[in-house]
Amino acid sequence: MEQTTAQTWNLTSLYDGTNQSAELKIFMDELRHTLEQAAGQLQSYRNLEVRDTDALLEVIGQFQFALLGWEQLDDFAICTYAEDVKDQNAIALMDESMVLKAKLSSLQIELDQAFAEFPDAEWQAFIANGRIQAMSFYLNERRQMVKDRLPVELERMISALSVNGIAGWEQQHELTLTKLRIPITVEGELQEVSIGQALNEAVNGKDRDSRLQAVRAIDEVCDVHADTVAAILNRVAGSRLAIYQQRGWDNKLKEMLEHNRIQEASIDAMLTAIDGNKNLYRAYIERKLKLAGVAHANWSDLETPVFSLSEKVDFAAAKTIISEQFHQFSDKLGHFADRAFAQDWIEAENRPGKAEGGFCASMPLAKESRIFLTYRDTYQDLITLAHELGHAYHNYILHDEPALAQQKGVSVAETASTFMENLVLDAVIDQTQEESERLAMLETKIRDGLKYVVSVPNMFRFEQQFYGQRASGMISAEQIKTLIAEVENDIYGGLVEELALHKWMFIGHFYDAEKAFYNIPYTIGYLFSNGVYEQARKQPDGFPERYDALLRDSGKMTVEQLGEHYLGADITQIAFWRDAQKSLTSAIEEYLELTEKHLAAAAKKQS
Repeated sequence: MEQTTAQTWNLTSLYDGTNQSAELKIFMDELRHTLEQAAGQLQSYRNLEVRDTDALLEVIGQFQFALLGWEQLDDFAICTYAEDVKDQNAIALMDESMVLKAKLSSLQIELDQAFAEFPDAEWQAFIANGRIQAMSFYLNERRQMVKDRLPVELERMISALSVNGIAGWEQQHELTLTKLRIPITVEGELQEVSIGQALNEAVNGKDRDSRLQAVRAIDEVCDVHADTVAAILNRVAGSRLAIYQQRGWDNKLKEMLEHNRIQEASIDAMLTAIDGNKNLYRAYIERKLKLAGVAHANWSDLETPVFSLSEKVDFAAAKTIISEQFHQFSDKLGHFADRAFAQDWIEAENRPGKAEGGFCASMPLAKESRIFLTYRDTYQDLITLAHELGHAYHNYILHDEPALAQQKGVSVAETASTFMENLVLDAVIDQTQEESERLAMLETKIRDGLKYVVSVPNMFRFEQQFYGQRASGMISAEQIKTLIAEVENDIYGGLVEELALHKWMFIGHFYDAEKAFYNIPYTIGYLFSNGVYEQARKQPDGFPERYDALLRDSGKMTVEQLGEHYLGADITQIAFWRDAQKSLTSAIEEYLELTEKHLAAAAKKQS
């Protein structure tokens, strides 16, 4: 009998009965008890006249367990919601997780304060203790942050109020988005689909008329709900700005820089390097639209491929391709991927009722991960699967580290995922000899790359302008669309007539309560990973071991330190980021060269 590859994950191996599990409820009670106990012991410690470092070390141990426990609980709740967005128990579990997060944040604030109370000499002796030396980077980081925060009582209040404040608005956005229904005709039948399904039809519909129908339907529904979603975005930004004002922060990027463990000079250098290739990126877009025979382009034409692959790639084939490429890089990586497939860590089934998008959930206490996506037998799905397995591998490397050494910067979190994308996609391209097939794979690589070096930086610039104006008052939906248009026209002006003026409504990263300016980390991670990937190609001997070490140190270094230590690069300089685009620019140059002879046919099609 032919062996099939499961496309649904196993959550019951974590908690039998999933979100109604008695085991899960006991675990949540244990988390609450640990947090209460740790808070009490920390208060007793701070009341002592003589500092008892052993008592503080015990509290740190309790905090680490609670942190890993909450991370597992929260990701588990997200998983149960993602597999069925109508599951009210999953929504309730996410609410309970938010309450526990507030308690955890309150304890962390108290701990940070305790760290700040150490005189410098005593502090250096304390972090040299063998029990916490591996997490000294994180502890130093938290101690420094205290100086830029409000008194502990006020920070605790902010944390408590966030449940029904900024975090509540984030959840409201998610609920609003999942309820949107877009009427489109699929295979002759009028259906009301989710925003994610409609976006997929707008890009991958069978012909341009179908795609345009989806585009129009999305715009019409978004117009109806734009004021509501604009109010949510205003509240998210307003909450964040109010906190920044109370803390006395003038630089709106301060929190983002902290989360990403990167300097603003590095981001400025990165954006300057990207702008240096703007003309090449515009040349690709112009060529693509000409080849498609599109005279009056809209935003979906940017995503729709000109060249299509003759074959689809089913899930079993994707498993084989990924396993082979991962094993070629290292047996450790290959065996890890095999385990993820064999132990049913992956939810990929194409069925109604699921959330859209893809993610990797970390289960640090179980030392496992779970991967979510909807697999529709395309090569893009193959790349998404490789991407999420990269996240899972990163988790796997870090799960053996202490909890506080697992806390990687937001952008570095994309290092392994983008690396695995490149590993699989370049292998597929290299094995593709037929020209139209090769062009189709190049389009896939370029489209993904432009998302990171064009779309995401545009959204970052939009956010900067939005936050700047939001400081003076509420911004209407029409004003938001104007801001989007101004930013997008910088590169699409003269090429695209109808821009995606509603994209701010369905890009969830704008609404993230925990991570400020959560779009740009993807560009940082993409290009930093490309820098790592280039070194792997140039210096393959011993690289898998160096690569694992880099991932392991992602919780112990800034992006600048990782670049210097493992790549010998100064990422505050434009040169690093320029070189990191070479894989993408080379693909574009090859595409432009190969498509020269297709221009005459495309021109005839347009005339």
